[in-house]
Amino acid sequence: MDMMRQDREANDLMPREKLASNPKGDVLSQEELLAIVIGSGAAGCPVLDLSHRLIEAFHSPAEFIRADWLEMKARIAEYNAHNPDRLIKGLADAKLLKIAAAFKFVLRVKSAQNRDFRSYNLRSSSAAYGVFCRIVEDSPEKEHFFVLPMDPDFHALCEPLDISQGSVSRTPVHPRDVFCEAVRYRAYAIIVAHNHPSGDPQPSKEDIDITERLIETGRLLGIRLLDHIVLGSPESARGQGFVSIRNLAVLKF
Repeated sequence: MDMMRQDREANDLMPREKLASNPKGDVLSQEELLAIVIGSGAAGCPVLDLSHRLIEAFHSPAEFIRADWLEMKARIAEYNAHNPDRLIKGLADAKLLKIAAAFKFVLRVKSAQNRDFRSYNLRSSSAAYGVFCRIVEDSPEKEHFFVLPMDPDFHALCEPLDISQGSVSRTPVHPRDVFCEAVRYRAYAIIVAHNHPSGDPQPSKEDIDITERLIETGRLLGIRLLDHIVLGSPESARGQGFVSIRNLAVLKF
């Protein structure tokens, strides 16, 4: 029994050791990062298993991060009722309060950053990428399609709007959904963006086709499509983390 406990404790320390040797944390999974925040597991539920079950209970890390501590408690109770053989254990109120406070701190900082970008002129693709890459960090494992309404000075009218979530390889989107948001905000122009979970931002034929449809729809409505940004990762073969379809010069914007 002591040997089993020692093994569990060694496993619990593994994510912290990985972070200590890789300070940026790029090599750690979401479960490992969450395990460090949680601190420790419980009997029959090592901390890495606990992290995995929590993310499973909330369906995505982003949903977990946005929950307050009472929502966390309710979701955990619901998960445990449906998974008696995979219980989430060891999270008393005090620990949930600590986790919720840490998440709230990060969300407030990100919210302040997002408010700051509204003063930016978003004509350049690099400026637009700087806005969208912050948003997609919350849930990079699936494709998301965003629209950003802008005023005549090309300043954002709101935060990027996540209008469609898809699978790990594609997200469905219709021009109607994109321009519905543009009209709602009385936008002069819009930028759209979507991410490639593979990390490779090279646009597909479908990406080019939907961009062409959005350009045509925008012309009819008098709302300009300024660009379509495809988000990847800085470690991709292209090395810059994104591709601007406007800059490819394959379509007339």
